[in-house]
Amino acid sequence: MAYILLVEDNQASADIAIHTLQTSGYEVRHFTRGLDGAKVARKERPSLILMDFNLPDVDGRTLALLLKKQLGDMEAPPIVAFTARTGHSEEMLARSFGCEGFISKPFTPAGLLDLVNRLLQQHAAMSDANRPTPRDA
Repeated sequence: MAYILLVEDNQASADIAIHTLQTSGYEVRHFTRGLDGAKVARKERPSLILMDFNLPDVDGRTLALLLKKQLGDMEAPPIVAFTARTGHSEEMLARSFGCEGFISKPFTPAGLLDLVNRLLQQHAAMSDANRPTPRDA
């Protein structure tokens, strides 16, 4: 079962995301503060991080860069920007900070689930491709 770390300070958005993901079989841990989420991410290595960019203690863009640096770019789980900001330029900005996905609030449960499933499949495929193969003796 994949484990998703949700860092979101808006309880209504968090409740919808948690319900959607748990109903689909994902384990979800929720934090309202970015630094708390980062500490857990370093220890527990979630399968995916779903993170608001407007957090009370740290800017989400700064946090995304910090997580990529601390977890290692190639080993870091996919990070999804979960934000009320919209538009192509916002998505490109999120990607420049290391996010592999972007979803605007308000969001649909189906849209969230589709994005999470797709990113987890892509991450698994990349991990398999980067895994060393045994040499023939």
